[in-house]
This record gives sequence, C-alpha cells and structure tokens, in this order.
Amino acid sequence: MSERQRATEFWDLSLARWTSGDADLSPELTRWQQSYSGRGPGAVDLSVFPEPYVGPLAGQGTPALVMLGLNPGPPAPEFQAMHGIFTEQIAATTYGEWAASAPYTSSTWEQIKGRNKYHRDRLAFARRLHEDSSIEAADLLYMELYPFHSERVTGPMVPPRDVLHDYVLSPLSEMDVEFIFAFGKPWFEAAESIGLGSGSTVWANWTTPSRQGKSYRLPGGSRLIVLAQGGYAGPPGQADTEALRTELMR
Repeated sequence: MSERQRATEFWDLSLARWTSGDADLSPELTRWQQSYSGRGPGAVDLSVFPEPYVGPLAGQGTPALVMLGLNPGPPAPEFQAMHGIFTEQIAATTYGEWAASAPYTSSTWEQIKGRNKYHRDRLAFARRLHEDSSIEAADLLYMELYPFHSERVTGPMVPPRDVLHDYVLSPLSEMDVEFIFAFGKPWFEAAESIGLGSGSTVWANWTTPSRQGKSYRLPGGSRLIVLAQGGYAGPPGQADTEALRTELMR
C-alpha cells in the first residue's frame, strides 16, 4: 500500500467515525490536537470535523500544485458540524471522495457563504505560477500542518514529529511534482522537526520586504518551498509570484 493510500484510509476511517457520531479522537489525532493551544479567537473548535486536506490525495494522479497551510481556518458549523451539509456529504461517500470534489469552490458553498478567498487565492497562485489559466480547483491539493479549525492562529503549532512524518511528509514524498509550497512561518520549524534540515534561502527579488523563503529537499526528490510574510500565511501576489517563478527556473 502506498503512503498516499495509507493516509487516505486513515482519514476516511477517522471521519467515518466522526460523522457517525463518535467524536472521540484516535491516539494520533489526540496528540495532534494537543500540539496547539490557542486561546480566545485562536481556540480550537472541536464541534466541527477535523479537515487535514482538500484535493486529490488518493490515487495515482498528480495534482497540478500541492500547497500546505497552517490549519483549515474558521469553522463553518452549517457545513462542518455534526449535521452540516459537508458532514452529510462525507457520510454518504468517504472523506477522500468529498475532499477531491473541490467542495469550497462549489455552488453549494458559494451560494451560502460567498466567494471562498482562501481557495480562490490559491487557485490564482497556481494559475500564475504555471502560467496556465486552465487549472481548476479540483486539480489542487491542500494539506494542513494542524487539521483542526480555529478562527485564528494565536500560538505555536508544533505537531508530533512522527505524526507529521506519517500523515504529511510520507504522502508528499510520493508526489511526482518538482515543487511543493508551504505558507506560514510555522512551516520553517516543522520542516526542521521532520528532519529536512535548515533549508536554503530562496533569493527572489521580492516586492514585499517582510517575505522570506526557504527550500528543503524531500525524500522523494521534490523541493518544499516555505514562504512566510509578516502577519500573513497565504500565497504571494502577482509580482512576488513572478519573482518566485524566475528564481525557481534558474
């Protein structure tokens, strides 16, 4: 069994339990959940399902772009709580099938919640980076450093090394892609914690003074590019994407 399949099956089983009403977390998920302790607007909301990834993790296909975030963001109970719209969709299929359907840019989401900035901004980044406007949301894979929802991130996220290795690093190492992108400062520490070393600086001609970039070599040969900017954990805009593409093509 491939590591991609192994991770997919773990999450399918975990979310099948959750959607059936069993909210008790497995030992791995308990340790993962306890690795961050934000307060106030950063408090974790366990009334909605954990969301480790969105996109085509399972199967042999290659995503158009793989992007790593900090956590799945603010909860949306009408979709993600025990009787939410997405919860019922997952219960009718599997988490992997639901995640591969581009749920957050679907008409179901956007008719109720409006344009999803998180996913639309990342789709725009993928299209700019590849200079390919034909890329669709379902072609992209997102994985999270911490799979539980909170309004904000207000403290350090330091997931257990073995958990990150098994459910993030190992599946990513099977991806037939040249680059994987991670957004947010905590990914610098996470990369070191899973044995990728201190990385090398990405010396792009950034237009945003606070932007930093580092490159790490993954076991499968891909390069993990971690990007961070003061007060922001998302993809760069058009000018810095062009600067990044120029540097990566050297």
